[in-house]
Amino acid sequence: MSPFTTFIFRMLLVAGGCILLYIIGKPVVETIQFQINGESVQGIVIGFRGSKNSTTVFEDNTAKYRTKYRARRPVYRYPIKSGSLDSLDGYAKSTIIFPWLNFERHERVKVVMDPKDPSRSHIFSPGIFFTDFLLIVLCLYMIKLGFTRPHS
Repeated sequence: MSPFTTFIFRMLLVAGGCILLYIIGKPVVETIQFQINGESVQGIVIGFRGSKNSTTVFEDNTAKYRTKYRARRPVYRYPIKSGSLDSLDGYAKSTIIFPWLNFERHERVKVVMDPKDPSRSHIFSPGIFFTDFLLIVLCLYMIKLGFTRPHS
């Protein structure tokens, strides 16, 4: 491979890693920030969204694509304050990789939110954190591959 092609490939690898790191890392940082400075309420999983930009809410937590099953993102309902009768619906920004960490319908979840804007909320869950942590490590590895040279 020519040096120019290698340079372009490395820059695309670094750029892709940085973009994915921002996309995956922003909800993680917000979740931690809302856990520390925000408000925490009890929510309930009311359904599951499909992949990509789907807004349809399904009852099953997995979908079959060809021969594989894929987890769906949970949709949850939560009160705008502790003890309030008004509620909002939210959905997780990421799916869970491992099926045993997936959510079930009508499961109670801990929801953390911005006290000034209750519509900005996230599920505080070990499964989502573990999945996002693995993806962040993958993004950092992509960036590392773009900056380092193999020792041959």
